[in-house]
Amino acid sequence: MTAWEDLRGAAPPALLHDCPVADAEEVLVLTYTCDLSFFEDVCLREAQAVRARTTILFDADRLTRGPRRTDYIALPVICRTGGAFHPKLVVIASEADAVVAIGSGNATPSGWHHNAEVWTVLRGTGPTVPQTFHDLADWLRRLPTAVWMEDLGRERLDRVADILTCRPAEHAPGQPVLVTTAARPIIEQLPVPKAPVTSLAIAAPFFDPRAEALRRLVDRFGPATLNLMLTQDVQCDPDTLAKVVKGVPTGLVTTPKSSRYHHAKIVEWRTPDQSWALTGSANCSMAALVKTMATGGNCELGLLTGTPEALISAVPVHELDLERPTGLNVREPDERVPSGISLRVLGVRLSTERVEATALADGRQAPTWLVVSGLRLDHERSDGHLHLYAGIPSPDWSIAFGATATVHVATDTGAEIRDVVVTDVTTALSRIDRPSPLEQVSLPAVIVDQAHLTALFEALAHLATVRPERLAAPSGVSRRRYVEGRINAAVGPALLRFALGLDRSRPSLTGDDIFDGSDDEDGGSRRAPQGQATAVRDAAPSQRPETVATVLDTLTTGQRARLRREIGELVDISQDWPLPAKLAVSRLVLTLVAGGLWADPADWSDLLYWLMLQLWMTDQEESLHDEHAALATIGLVALRTGFDRQTEPDSELVERFEDLRQAYAEWTVWLAAASEDAVRRYATGLSGHTLGVLFGQTDFVSELGWILKRSALQDAVDRLGGARLDNGSVVRVTAGRTTRLAVLSALDALRDFPDTQVASDAEPAVHGWWNGRRLILTTRTGMTWRGEMWLHLMTGIAAYSRGTQLPRPDRRWTASGPDDAFASAGP
Repeated sequence: MTAWEDLRGAAPPALLHDCPVADAEEVLVLTYTCDLSFFEDVCLREAQAVRARTTILFDADRLTRGPRRTDYIALPVICRTGGAFHPKLVVIASEADAVVAIGSGNATPSGWHHNAEVWTVLRGTGPTVPQTFHDLADWLRRLPTAVWMEDLGRERLDRVADILTCRPAEHAPGQPVLVTTAARPIIEQLPVPKAPVTSLAIAAPFFDPRAEALRRLVDRFGPATLNLMLTQDVQCDPDTLAKVVKGVPTGLVTTPKSSRYHHAKIVEWRTPDQSWALTGSANCSMAALVKTMATGGNCELGLLTGTPEALISAVPVHELDLERPTGLNVREPDERVPSGISLRVLGVRLSTERVEATALADGRQAPTWLVVSGLRLDHERSDGHLHLYAGIPSPDWSIAFGATATVHVATDTGAEIRDVVVTDVTTALSRIDRPSPLEQVSLPAVIVDQAHLTALFEALAHLATVRPERLAAPSGVSRRRYVEGRINAAVGPALLRFALGLDRSRPSLTGDDIFDGSDDEDGGSRRAPQGQATAVRDAAPSQRPETVATVLDTLTTGQRARLRREIGELVDISQDWPLPAKLAVSRLVLTLVAGGLWADPADWSDLLYWLMLQLWMTDQEESLHDEHAALATIGLVALRTGFDRQTEPDSELVERFEDLRQAYAEWTVWLAAASEDAVRRYATGLSGHTLGVLFGQTDFVSELGWILKRSALQDAVDRLGGARLDNGSVVRVTAGRTTRLAVLSALDALRDFPDTQVASDAEPAVHGWWNGRRLILTTRTGMTWRGEMWLHLMTGIAAYSRGTQLPRPDRRWTASGPDDAFASAGP
């Protein structure tokens, strides 16, 4: 017997969030209407966190938003006889444990959050599983004979079915019974009790125009009382419903008091001693209850359960008069019109060595070949109306994605099929060795949770085991995709995207924020109820997604110190790591610098120096040139920003930076080749109070070119107020209290650049040189210059630059000009 709490069930996002199967191998979702971007936000992250391969099947006509990612299997399907592909199923399974949820909600914001839905959740642990699991597996294996789908879909369904049946079935009484439209109409599978039916209760958002399915239910059970619950925005003909209700001794029509859309489909019937409920995907329509898939009915999935309590009567309701349905928004019902077989491309599938596409078309419409991003796919074979096309890409072939992971496909006749879903099959079918915590939570959430942070460091260390120099891509295979595939298999797609700067999807959201939007599987539209989620842009500041900067602000002094220490240790241990891991570490440190983890520019400048030195010393990888150059470009600009923030940078670090700058200057062409897109991706999120609010808008390539052409002396002069470098050799300064003190002050500030000539702009003109042991000053006196030299000023000249009188010079002489004075001073 399914418990009352389980029968009402939990929405799939909550079920997945609880990770009921710790090391799941497969997650399978079946839905009618589908929002793949939403599915990625609330399902894929949780599934991949437990290393599960993820597959979703949906009606090909009911995709509301396309995918942003290619690392899972998204399969559009079409019923062969024209009905709707309408089941709602979630399977989370390993060979040792499994959870099956069958319900009424589509994989959309409405179906998995806004609506009132009913889900039944079944658990299979131990040496046996419920008989329902074996029945479901049999249905999954037969499904490809009733719907058009790619071979990949058949393979995925068979694999899930195998896992569900790897343990024997338990034939315990009272288990839910699986009902489908595969062989018999659902209405014929509903048991008619021997005792009189005292009540029949039905809730559904859709009724067929003539209320024929409702009439047949009443005829089958002959109830004394009929309770019909109609949701707001129901699709029905009130007049035909009223005729059926009047034919029952006692008829009651109600609507929920809540403004929430009740999308649950329930049929309940009771006798004095027993009660049953049909839940699942079937509306009260001919296509759902009376027809089979072979006769043009929908593909439906439901459960027949003995219930201890009534479901429908538990909902607070208002009574309705169908002749005057005040307050009820009635939409005219419309039966689905079979679309028939037309030319469709069901998907483009990328594998290690080839690209495939499957088209659905009759013999006259089947193209001879297809073109995907310039790659020709030739017809390879047919299976009825399904046609497989394949091509071998060159190593440099790729598909460029924008906001969605879809592509347009052209045919030999010039027709174009738009927004075809793309899947990287190799990546989607690989199980991750050690998923990073970024599969579950956002980077800000990782930073404030020590367990997540430790797991991230472990994942980074595991990423370091992927050494591109040891990887040999098969002949004809893109090395880039091969390297990415190995990284994905090691640590998962989230850390891969972080390392390569590819995570351009919206931030990881929590609570209601991810559930903005609406849908209606039967063609209507409605707004989310008042008081529920709104778009993130409209949320109060305290409700907006956290950023790295905001979570760092919440850390205590001790927590910040610990995090700084751990990041410093990470930089130290990563010095010998290969490029993929080095990219991830570098981006992590840059993000934390921008977020304000280090308050003193001297501290984070020193850390960035070692980071940029390591990037320069890391072996290059041809397939990752763009990312390597882009991250080095941004890091060097950030490092220069750190020097600019310091009044007087550490002289040793200045000297090291100059060596680093010269080293990178030898690779100017390589750095300049970094694509604008790669640089922009890595720069996203780095603006703020540490690096500056406009840092992300910097022209990094031009800025770095300017930095690499400069000298350390030019940087030092820039830090002097009122100073400039004239002709690359003479430093011109404006007068302070006197021109002499202005020159002395500049010479002291430039003590790391011995014998740099400093000259005053004002009169009397003074020129000076200082090399740490002797000071030369020349002052214009009429038409000549007076030279003075002090030797062995062991304590330096800082005190003299502040006004202390210089001692008597060791030598005085007359010269024709400053250069003559310097030359005659001797070494």
